[in-house]
Order: sequence, then structure tokens, then C-alpha cells
Amino acid sequence: MSTAPPDSENLLPLSENIYFRALHKAIKRVTWNQRQLVLSLVAVAYMYFLVQTYAPDIQLSFPTKSMKNIKFNKGKGRPKFVASDEEEGMVLAEFGRRKKRIREVCEKLGAYTTKEKFLAKLKLEPAHNYTQGVESQLETWSLMKKSSHHQFFLEKTHELLWCKVPKAASTSWLYAFLQMANVQEHEIPEDNGMGLHALLREKYPLLAKNLYKKYIPLALKFMVARHPFERLMSAYLDKLDNYNRDLKFRGGYFFAMYGADIVEKYRERYQKKFPKNPVFLRKEPSFVEFIHYLIETPVVNFDEHWRPMYLLCPPCHFTFDVIVKMETFDRDSEFILRQRNLDGNVSLKKKHSAIQQKMKEKTDPEQIKKSLFSQLSKKMVKSLYDKYRVDFDMFEYDMKDYIRYATDSEELMPDVMEVTP
Repeated sequence: MSTAPPDSENLLPLSENIYFRALHKAIKRVTWNQRQLVLSLVAVAYMYFLVQTYAPDIQLSFPTKSMKNIKFNKGKGRPKFVASDEEEGMVLAEFGRRKKRIREVCEKLGAYTTKEKFLAKLKLEPAHNYTQGVESQLETWSLMKKSSHHQFFLEKTHELLWCKVPKAASTSWLYAFLQMANVQEHEIPEDNGMGLHALLREKYPLLAKNLYKKYIPLALKFMVARHPFERLMSAYLDKLDNYNRDLKFRGGYFFAMYGADIVEKYRERYQKKFPKNPVFLRKEPSFVEFIHYLIETPVVNFDEHWRPMYLLCPPCHFTFDVIVKMETFDRDSEFILRQRNLDGNVSLKKKHSAIQQKMKEKTDPEQIKKSLFSQLSKKMVKSLYDKYRVDFDMFEYDMKDYIRYATDSEELMPDVMEVTP
């Protein structure tokens, strides 16, 4: 019998595990002489050590006649979704389909294979000519191999584990988690202030990896996905479009960290090409300058508000129970709350942020989409799609509603742009 300790997965099911089958046969054959008794006790102790070391969540019971009825208790809090009606059954089926899609994309992009096998696979496929600055397939493969718990927030009492994707209903779930931490309304910092997210991390500190392994089997694990281009529009309008707003809520952090550098790098060339367009006379970076910056900057250097979702919450290496989507946010979120008996006790509604208020007062979302994406060339939109191609593929989005507003051009920069007030 091999002495190499198996991993926790190989311990399941016990009736099919070589260690337990061998032990069971040995105990049946044992005779009551001292030597055999000692050997049996040593074997039992070793088996107990394996289970406690590599699968501590398993509780074992040993029947006297057969190992077939061994039962497992993976923790009373482990989420087991049972549909209460036909409608909920359809919701569960949709969750399962989303998870299956993610697994398929992960496999297609080589997340579970070696570099050698992935390179061999690339040789059989047509070459992709991405715009300079867009990550190659090999670079993307390397990024998909990485995993992080930095965005995880674990609520132990109700066994909820949320992976936070900024600009994907993150403030709504932030308020919900603060409610579960018994934070009073008057203790919550002003909306969009830097202290809001610092308070969340204070209430839910990062855990060591061994503690995550302890709680992960018990927790209902979820993340929220949003159309990549919607995330970018929201991030731009909230963080970079208004310097006074940035100064008021964040002490000018985003302009100092990103806005000033974007203007310095791209403003001269855009003013030269479009000297009469007022968007290039502002202090703040324009949307087209922001997108140009994203295309030419490695994604590993992105701020979390525009970093791809698959890097924030790596679904190839962490299995989420529920992938919430913004298109079905209310339905999906209510399902999660019901599973933990929190519906009616925790609210996902919050006061409107300044950016939401601005969008409501100024114009409808489609007009905002048009005003921003009409600044771009079609080549820029396609390059931006390539930059976020894993998110588009994994979470099933496309760019057709955005590229129709872009203009044709010979180069990456647009050749024409409307003069906007």
C-alpha cells in the first residue's frame, strides 16, 4: 500500500477508496492475537490521520458489517439547492447552464492544461493578429493560471462568500454585507467615499488560505457579472469624467493616479487631430483617451474598477455556486437571500449614487452609450473587445449594441468625431 497521502477528493466516496477497502478486509480477517490487534489499531490511527489532515470536513461512521452505508456530513450549512416550485427550478437550471459555460471556456482557453500542450494546440489554430497592447493567447493563458482571494468577503454567520467585482452592483452588495455586520446607517460613510470600501474590509478582513479552505465547503459562493463595456462606461463616468467629484469624494485620487497620465500621454495627438472638439479642452480625460489607454496598457496594471472580471474572481480555479448577472440581478440576488433566510431582513436597495442621479437627470442610458462610443473608431471597439475577450466569452456578452455607434477609420484613432458640447 502506497504511503503517499491522497488528496481530499480521492477520499470520496469512501466505499471506493483503496485505503478503506483494504482496512475493512483486514479487520474482518483479524484474529485476537496481540500482534494482529496492534497492527489493526495502527491502521485505524493512520486512516484517522489521513481523514483529519486531508478532509477535515468529513465525519465518519463505521458500520460493523458493511462499508457501503458510510455517511458523510459536509457541514449543515453547505448549500444544497432544492427548487421549491417550477419557477425556481428554471432559475437553478439557468445557474447550472452559466457554470457549465464557464467550465467550457476555461477548458477551451487551456486553463487546466500545461504550457506545452497549450502551445501545441495553438499551432493547430489560425493565428490571431491583435492590436498592439492586447494580450496574446499565450499571455492570456498565463493570466488564467493565476488565482487570488483578494476580492473575497466571507460572512461566516450566514455562510455567504461574495467575490466583489467593482462596477457590477458592488455597492448594493456592500450595503447588504454591512447590514449583516450590524453596521448602523449613520456609521456608513458618504456614498462613493473611499472609506466605504475600507469599512467593508475592516468588517470582513482577508483570511489566510487555510481558513478559506475551511469555510469554502460550507459557504454559498457567488459573484456578479456585468457587460464589460457597461462596466467601463460606469467606471469612466464615476471615476474619471468629473475632477471636482473625484476631489470631493476621493481627494482627487483617480485623477492623480490615472487621469493626469492619460491626458499627458494622449491629449496632444487628439487635440492636433480634432482641434475644435471641446472634449479635448477639459482637464479630465475624454472617453476615447481612456479607451486608448486601456488598449495599450497591460491588464495586470489595471485598476480594479476596469480590470477584467476573470482576473478579479478567477472562475476557472474557484467554483461559484451562483453567477449573478446584472440582467437578472434582482431575481438572482433574491434567490441567494432566500437560501440563507435573509429575505426581508437584508436589503440590497441603497440611495442613488451621484453617477446614477446624473444619468437619470441628464438622459437615458442609450444616449449615454451613444455619446461615449461615438467617440471611438470601430477598430478601437474591436481591440477593446479583444482586450476583454475572456469576459465576453465566459459570461456570454457581445459588442453589437456598442460598435454600431463607432465610426470607420484607417488607424486605431478615429478619423471623424462629432463636436460635442
